Amino acid sequence: MASNKEKQLGLSHGRDMLQISPISSDKCDVEHLSKPDSKLALSEEEALAQSRADPEGMLPIYLTFAPDDRDNPRNWAKWRKWYITCFASMLNVVTCLCAGSISSGAMEIQKEFHVSAEITTLALSLYVLGFAVGPVLLAPLSEYFGRQPVYVVSWFILFIFQLPIALAPNIGTILVCRFIGGFAGGAPLTNTGGTISDLWRRNDSGGPMAVYGLSSTLGPPLALVTSGYIGLNLGWRWIFWVLMAITGAVWVLLVFTIPETRHTIILQRKTKRVRKAMRKEGLKAAASITDANADERKGLHQLFAITLTRPFHFLFTEPITFFAAIYNGFLYGLVYLFNEAFPLVFGPGKGHGFNGGEQGLSFLGLCVGPIIAFLFYPLQERYYLRRVAEHEGKGVPEARMWMARLGAIFIPVSLFWFGWTSYPSVHWIVPIIASAMFGAGIYVIILSILNYVVDSYQTYSASALAGVILVRNIVGAGFPLFAAQMYSKLDYEWASSLLAFIAILLVPIPFIFFYRGEIIRLRSPWAREHFNQDEDSPH
Repeated sequence: MASNKEKQLGLSHGRDMLQISPISSDKCDVEHLSKPDSKLALSEEEALAQSRADPEGMLPIYLTFAPDDRDNPRNWAKWRKWYITCFASMLNVVTCLCAGSISSGAMEIQKEFHVSAEITTLALSLYVLGFAVGPVLLAPLSEYFGRQPVYVVSWFILFIFQLPIALAPNIGTILVCRFIGGFAGGAPLTNTGGTISDLWRRNDSGGPMAVYGLSSTLGPPLALVTSGYIGLNLGWRWIFWVLMAITGAVWVLLVFTIPETRHTIILQRKTKRVRKAMRKEGLKAAASITDANADERKGLHQLFAITLTRPFHFLFTEPITFFAAIYNGFLYGLVYLFNEAFPLVFGPGKGHGFNGGEQGLSFLGLCVGPIIAFLFYPLQERYYLRRVAEHEGKGVPEARMWMARLGAIFIPVSLFWFGWTSYPSVHWIVPIIASAMFGAGIYVIILSILNYVVDSYQTYSASALAGVILVRNIVGAGFPLFAAQMYSKLDYEWASSLLAFIAILLVPIPFIFFYRGEIIRLRSPWAREHFNQDEDSPH
């Protein structure tokens, strides 16, 4: 029987039989594959020793990671894994800064190019729409070429396309470049979750996933906080000069400090290195050694076919994916809707009379809320690990939704609170406190759903998450387009109340997942195969 360490690596060594778990097209991890008895699964040291013992032998060898292999990202030093985790998560924040910062210069853009407010809002929506399209097309490239090349190339495109916006002679240039920037900026949405999966085993991934979740919820509101006074004092073009400087500095760090983490790509490179060493020594095994995933590797055409079809299949046939996508989409839609609503509530006219810089600072509540929720997230992780221990180390995806039940209640309560304290006669801090409660609720729900989907589908989680992320970003692109009209026609109080009533309809979702999720998973052919799988096994 395979040891726990072997299970963690997805390996099970028999005498002359190999069971490997090649990294599938869905997730950078493993699934079982039986090889004929004549093929060996060996580590680098074992492969060299085997071939040196029989220089003329050409028995097919499948190269795998050794239990303590330094090339395996999960065996890297903890400080290095944390650095990569935090850096990859920071990319989420920066790309969200690029998304929302344009709202701080919206009024000036309208005046300079003589366009309506709807057009400047479209510049925000097109970037978020790029978020929806980018991951679908970048994910296969990440699997085929590796995470690091996709990070480097796409981030360079994001960096360089800040330049034409800063120098834009017309509104068309801004709109086109915003979509391209959003498309390229979607790389972290594709890669960061996979990077964390590369680096951390599931029971060790709670903290890293919490950081990733914080970056996803902190980024959108932080854009307005950081860009408000830049737009007010220096003009809207300087917003993009600053973004270009930030993305350029990040790109340099990305190139020189972030290595490849995808297991399949590392094994490919490792195999080439071992093959070269064997050829130098004249060992015949050089012609028969391949990496453990060689037989399962797909071409770009196959990868694109899976990426473009399977997420939609999950969306429309899997209740977990469908309702997770609806809830996630609604919450992200609200986040970007507030980019248009906050300037109305806190700005001149019927609002509190804030200038552009102060309007940006009004988003601090949406930043503080997720940070507070992040500090309390260890309680959720402690509960999850206790449930896993009670089930003898077997997965309990429903335990991921424990704290989400409270977060679901936070959303409508905070929206009602925000709406009915939007009067100029009420001190401005009161609706901002409500927005902090909203931010805390969003953080808890989004992170819980992310973990729940990953734990439920494991091998197929990338397809499930792709469907969730696609809906999330399409809705996020659409909500800002009607925000100003809704708040103007319904008044600020009833507009927020309408959103709160919709949020009430969605409150049962985390409760159903928590109490009835196991039954739902058992009915799913995609989630059922992982039911009660040991925590150390492939996921």
